[in-house]
Amino acid sequence: MEEQKSFEYTFTQKNKMLVVSLSGEIASPALGALEACRQEILSKTDVASVVLFFQNVEAITMDAIPLIAQIQRDIRLKPAELRLCIREGLREKLVRMGVVRGLEVADDLKTALLSFSSAA
Repeated sequence: MEEQKSFEYTFTQKNKMLVVSLSGEIASPALGALEACRQEILSKTDVASVVLFFQNVEAITMDAIPLIAQIQRDIRLKPAELRLCIREGLREKLVRMGVVRGLEVADDLKTALLSFSSAA
């Protein structure tokens, strides 16, 4: 787990499913920790499904958007299926900006996990 100001992340993995829980504010001071998170995701070779769980993210600043987009691209190139759980107001903004794909967004963690094609 990395912490930078009020941002932190944790990993939970079961079988080939990885949940990356993000909390706090994703802003300039957190970019180093966000990059460390990206590197950890890339280092996991036995992952087929990834959920980026933004439910506890208070805000995302514009300077963090390119890195969030890069994390998504990296996950898709693994290749792994991707789902994002994002609060409604923030979700609408990110979908409208083209940062996240609407079809990859789930309302909650359970829905996200059950939506994977490899889910039992």
